[in-house]
Amino acid sequence: MSATTKVFRAHVPINFMIPALYTEKSPKDVALALRLGADALTFIQKKGAETLRQETHSEVMEQATREFEDVMREAAAKQLADIHKLKQEKAKAEDAMRIAQSRADVLEAGASELRAQIQKEIKESNTELIGSKDEQIMRLQQTLDKALANVEKRVESLQQSMTKTMSSSKEKGALGETFMEGHLKRAYDCDIQVVSKGSETADILMTRTAGMYFWEVKNYTRMVSTEEVNKFRRDLRLHPDVKGGVLVSLRQGIVGKTRGGNIDLEFLDDGRFILFLSNFLTQEDPVFYLQTLRPFFDTIENLSKPLKEEVEVVRTLEMKAALITNLLRSHVTSVTKHKNSLVGHKKRTDAMFAEFSSYVLEAEAQVQTLLRVAIGSDEATTEVLTETETQLPQSIFIKEKLSDVLEDKTKDFIKWFLSVCEPQEGGHIELKSLTEKSKQCGYSEKWVRAVREAIFQESAWAKGSRYIEGVVFTVDKN
Repeated sequence: MSATTKVFRAHVPINFMIPALYTEKSPKDVALALRLGADALTFIQKKGAETLRQETHSEVMEQATREFEDVMREAAAKQLADIHKLKQEKAKAEDAMRIAQSRADVLEAGASELRAQIQKEIKESNTELIGSKDEQIMRLQQTLDKALANVEKRVESLQQSMTKTMSSSKEKGALGETFMEGHLKRAYDCDIQVVSKGSETADILMTRTAGMYFWEVKNYTRMVSTEEVNKFRRDLRLHPDVKGGVLVSLRQGIVGKTRGGNIDLEFLDDGRFILFLSNFLTQEDPVFYLQTLRPFFDTIENLSKPLKEEVEVVRTLEMKAALITNLLRSHVTSVTKHKNSLVGHKKRTDAMFAEFSSYVLEAEAQVQTLLRVAIGSDEATTEVLTETETQLPQSIFIKEKLSDVLEDKTKDFIKWFLSVCEPQEGGHIELKSLTEKSKQCGYSEKWVRAVREAIFQESAWAKGSRYIEGVVFTVDKN
């Protein structure tokens, strides 16, 4: 062994045949062979490991893919089975829903019919109940009316019996005074005193805020004589502080003072009045009858000027007394008519009360106005009489008489209208022409249009119409 070589020991399998190269060649060739052999083996092993790893990875991936596909197929099959099952359950649920909806519709229809039937039965029951109650109310009202009529007859019979059986006229007078005192206290909110025990005085003294009044009550079974009337005049003259007097005959008339309506009026020489009321107990509601006289007392008390003690004035008053008497009778009749209307419609009592009150206030205002005018000048009296007797065409105007119109401007407009127009069936006038004519007399177009509903019938002047029907201008008639 030389210095340039080295020896190494290698172990090989027992059956390994050592190539001749390692024994025949030089150390350099042996070293090269060993090097090349080692490199080749290392490369081959590395390549083999890589190839083995690649082959192994592919197999694993293929296996995993196959397993994944198998799982997916199983999941898809299961999902399809679940979906099919769900579709079946959904179909069953839809069928059940349709059945339930059909049943609900049937039940709703039945419920609607049942509700309609119940409402119908309730309505019929309520109608029957209301009708039954109305019949009961009607029967009770009829029974009450009969009972009241019987009571009134019995009271009247009792009063007549008491009047006939009383031994003296003093007792009859006391009964009449007590009866009249109660009625006056119910009718008027003022002081009422029986003063019949005094000498040369009346039976009852009524004291209102603006003055005192005598009331003489006669409870006779015969007519009140002229002597009794003169005695009452004398008693009034002896008491100049009394503003006037009322002579009431409960059961009979008063000689010379009994006219239609059982009411009359006269004035004394000093201008004070005497109001005569005959057959007082024949009134349906005596208290209400007394209340209708309030505007008369109000007018007397509101006179701004005292009456003069002159013969001409007294004579004028006598003439005007007839007018005032007619006004009072008309007023009593009108108010009684409204009262009867109210009584005849008991179900509408609340709604009609306001209307009734307005009727009463309107009637009282009308009576007060006419009374003031009547006690005024002769010219005013003549004008009032003319207005009272002037009938308005009912086909054109709402009011029956010119005196029913309270506002002076409206009344003057109606007078002017009648002076330039007159009724004619089938005729008409143009509203524009009327307003142009009215402007010349101081009535603006706006005011004329505003007063339409107050005085004109709807059939004559309809809202928005260009014409007033049923009239023609006087100058156009021919």
